[in-house]
Amino acid sequence: MERIKILKQEGRDKLFTLNLVPGITVYREQLVKINGVEYRAWDPFRSKLAAAIINGLEKDVIREGDKVLYLGTSTGTTASHISDIIGEKGLLIGVEVSARVAREFIEKVAKPRKNVLPFLADARFPSRYSGFGKVDVVYCDVAQHDQTEIAIANCKLHLKEGGKLLLVVKTRSIDVLKEPSEVIKDEVRKLSESGFARISVIRLEPFDKDHALVFSTYSGALASAS
Repeated sequence: MERIKILKQEGRDKLFTLNLVPGITVYREQLVKINGVEYRAWDPFRSKLAAAIINGLEKDVIREGDKVLYLGTSTGTTASHISDIIGEKGLLIGVEVSARVAREFIEKVAKPRKNVLPFLADARFPSRYSGFGKVDVVYCDVAQHDQTEIAIANCKLHLKEGGKLLLVVKTRSIDVLKEPSEVIKDEVRKLSESGFARISVIRLEPFDKDHALVFSTYSGALASAS
């Protein structure tokens, strides 16, 4: 059974994920039945991962059974859809630094979903959350000027060799004066110098201005040698 679907509606592609907890919504999203199975509408204006998939990122970049480390879950919109995708065999480790936001994430996402493990922690210190082993995917969405360095540090400690990094580059959080395209090039260079390969960039317009999602795979051996 497909855990993520792309359907053409009203002349444009729309995303849906198989609802892990039928009948329950997270952000008042639409619930629909597809061949008798409940799916949740995935809004690309509220989720950068959804925007990236609409704009060309392969939809199975995260798969059923994956273990995903999510840095900067906020209230859990995107995290809830990743939870749908990885299913009962997967695990989403959600890290959020804001206590107020983390409480909402726990109430709306972690409590009703058995495959979510929340941490109230600062992603700058990846050793402060552990006990879940190496992960298949690191998803980083933190609005900090050193967001790429934060992602790299977490990958070095928690991502398995050959694992995937999905890095949301918020260019205005990094440098408000520099052209977004130049900021993205700089962040890609940092990744290529830190053991990442197969790097591709997906711009997120029209859903998010001056944002991109950078996809890459990690070579722990290369990073250790550099």
